[in-house]
Parts: sequence; C-alpha cells; structure tokens
Amino acid sequence: MPAFSIVPDVKKTQCLIVPVFEEKGLSAHAKTLDAVFDGVLSRVYEAKDFEGKKLQMSFGYTAQKDLRRVLLIGLGKQKDFSMRVWKEAVGAGIIAAQGKKAARTALVVPAQVVKSFGPKLAGQETVTAAEIAQYAFDEYKKKEDRVTRIDEVLLVSDAPAGDMRQMQKGIDEGRIIAECVNASRDLGNTPPGIMTPTLLAKRAQELAKGVANLKATVFTKTEIQKHKMGCLLGVSQGSVEEPRFIILEYRGAGKNQKPTVLVGKGITFDSGGLSLKPENYMKDMKFDMLGGAAVIGATLAAAKLKLKKNVVALVPACENMPSGSSYRPDDILIAMNGRSVHIGNTDAEGRVILADALCYAAKYQPKEVIDFATLTGACMVALGLERSGLFTEDETLAARIDGSAQKVGEQLWRLPLGDEYRESMKSDVADITNMGKDRYGGASQGAVFLEFFTKDTKTGEALYPWAHVDMASAIYGGTGKPWIRPGANGFGVQGMVEYLR
Repeated sequence: MPAFSIVPDVKKTQCLIVPVFEEKGLSAHAKTLDAVFDGVLSRVYEAKDFEGKKLQMSFGYTAQKDLRRVLLIGLGKQKDFSMRVWKEAVGAGIIAAQGKKAARTALVVPAQVVKSFGPKLAGQETVTAAEIAQYAFDEYKKKEDRVTRIDEVLLVSDAPAGDMRQMQKGIDEGRIIAECVNASRDLGNTPPGIMTPTLLAKRAQELAKGVANLKATVFTKTEIQKHKMGCLLGVSQGSVEEPRFIILEYRGAGKNQKPTVLVGKGITFDSGGLSLKPENYMKDMKFDMLGGAAVIGATLAAAKLKLKKNVVALVPACENMPSGSSYRPDDILIAMNGRSVHIGNTDAEGRVILADALCYAAKYQPKEVIDFATLTGACMVALGLERSGLFTEDETLAARIDGSAQKVGEQLWRLPLGDEYRESMKSDVADITNMGKDRYGGASQGAVFLEFFTKDTKTGEALYPWAHVDMASAIYGGTGKPWIRPGANGFGVQGMVEYLR
C-alpha cells in the first residue's frame, strides 16, 4: 500500500491529478498551482480540449523537471456531485497515473470536496478510492506485465489546519478500510481450483490472526453434521471438496450488547449442480462466494478500526458440483431448524446453504441480521450491474443500510417482499421449495425463501430484524471501469463498515 500524506502544495511528483467541475473551471487552489507550473492547466482548459465533463481526462506537460505531467479530470456538473462521482474520479486518475508509471503521484482535493463531505470522510474515502483503484489481481502474470504500483500519493489541500488534522484521521481509517476491501477482492479473484471451501476458511483464520478481540472458528464436515445443517451438507455432497462453516466473532463492546450478525453466501464454485448451467453462465462462478468475502472483509475492518460494536460473520462455504453423489431435483433437505426444503432446481443452491446460516444466527440473539449473497440473475436483470437489491420489511433497518451505502458511494435499490412471492414458494411435499412456481419475480422469490428461515417455526414470528442484499453489483467484467479494474470490486464492505459505525 502506498504512503499517503497531506501537503499544501506540490513538491516533486511524476503526475499531478487536478479534478475540475464542469461549470466552475479551475479552482482558486488549482490556479495557484497553475501559476507555479507554467500555466499548463489553464492552457489545456482554455484550448477546449478539456471541459470538466464527468471522467473526461486530459494530460498536459510542463518543462519543469520536478513536475512533467499534469492530468485534468472532470467531475461533471456541480449539482450532480456525490461521493460516488468523487471516488470514480479519484480512481480513474490513479489508474491513469499508473499507466504512466508515476510512482509518486499528487492529487488535488478541492475545497468543495472537503465542504461537501467533511474533512474526515473526505480523507477517508479519497484514500479508499485511490487504493481500490490501484489494486490489480495480476500475481499470475509475468513480472514485466504486472501493473505498476504507486509508492506515494500526496493529497494536495489548502484546507485549514483543523481540517487537515481531521483529514489525516480519515486517511488513517481509509487505509484500513481499503486493505480490508482488497482482502475481500483477493478472496473472490483467486481461481476456484485454489479457493476451495477449505482455503476460504483458512484465509479467514489467517486474516483474523493477531487482530484484537477477533476470533475465527471453522466447523468441518463432522461439526456441520453435529449441528444438523442438512441444507449445507446436501448442496456440498456432489463435490470432492468438503464444506466449511466459517464464524468470525468480533467483541468490541460489552457482553450485554447484542451483536450485529452478517451472513454471507460462500459458494466457491457454482456449476449449477445436476441442473447444470450453460457454458456462458458458468464463467465467473468463482465469484459466487462474494457475499462471504464481503462479510469477512467488513468484520475484519470493524475489528481493525476498533469499533465499539459486537459483530459476527457467518459464512457457509461449499462447492456446487455435478457427480454421482450430487443432490438432485426433487430431493428434500432438512435445515438446522427442522424445516424441510424441496429442491426444484439444484442451481438455486445459494439460498439453500444460507438457510442453515440464518438458523444458526438465532443462537446469538442478535440485534439484527444482514445477509449478502450473489443470489439471483433476476436481480441483475432488474437493476443492472451498478446497483444491488435490498430486501427487508423493517423500514428503520432499510433506511440505515441504504443511507450508509450512499454515504460511501455504494448503490442499493429497495425491492419488494410480499405474499405473492411467498405463495410461489410453497411446496406440496415440503415446508418450502427452493424454486418458485413461475419464472417472474425471481429476486423476490429468493428473498422470501431466506425470510422463511428468519422466523420461529411454531409462531411464525420474526426471530430478529433481518435484511437481505442481493449483490448484483459485486463484480465488473471485461476491462473493468475507468476507476476500477475487472473482477471482484469489494462491494458491501464499505457500506457495512459505515453502517456499523
């Protein structure tokens, strides 16, 4: 991770990144820098090669040996400015600087950014965006083909001394958060033949090692059997890789404070099982454990930030593979709470393993339970790849989760739970089926299946407040985005850290 520091002006640097609003042109601070560097900023701006449109970029060059390269990057219209816009601009600038092999890079943080978000959050999210942008999963490439890492990032700000101190606090916390986001991305990006349930559990233990008040526990297949987690066992039985049930417990508050329990889907590879996926849909199924990676990353960050909260992460982990021992369509599995699940399709396996985790969550008598899962293609069809679905009937919980996500630039969209979806999941031969009676409303059908396991088996009353996040925006394919490289993007970690605060 590069060193980050705040400076009032630019010293020696290989690239100076200057964000600019579309209407306002160069800020007063940027004009001061412009005067030092031969007027290169104003020349580029006045030539109309650059107008400040969102993510528009233009390089300019000076004759000074201490600063040869300047990058103007657009923030778009000021009325549309948000944390997400700022972080995308920061990330795009950092990736562009890496492309020029600028090991020492400076980034101007405009006064408007500090004013809009407050100095601490501005420092935190600037650093988080920069480090997430710099990340590249390229350890399997030749050394000469790997991305150039930036050694030092200077944040250039003319903020008052008091604001500078708050920004520095944000920088310190942002480094921790970014480290945990990228740890989550590493778990997801690792090839599935390597990232087995056993290795996912081992990595969780390694990440927790030495972190104060953070404990990692892993159930092996034998222990999973003892806990009667029949759904997790059923999905895993087609693979030669044994299942694991991962528990991270962070105790940052008193014993009497109820914990927030985060549950994450941990399918380390999903072939669809006997309901085999078509070839094109099997690609990227190493990412089907990103819910698990997100809750591991968020809990790790909570512990490293020493938040005064109790947090538990639960990750049921297994592969979903076709073989002679695979679970079958029309099988009936028995969850940990004794409820029976009719299997309509073995490719709707994520909700099945989460059933056992949601049952196990009740033993903590939690303040709330929030699950994260790459659960349905239907959510991606509904919302695209930039927003994830949020499901809950708890209005306060919904507002807090959505507000926390927005604050750090993550995007959620509330989708419905309802009796029409619950009706669709009824089974003639079991307590519930894992596949709805029709193909419509698939994201909501998946959500009400999960909801079923958050309720008391006798009274039907909720055991705890619950929300489900269907992670439609967890990966970027192709070449990625201007502000982030392709693969797992760490969605969910930052939003949950902000929520836990």
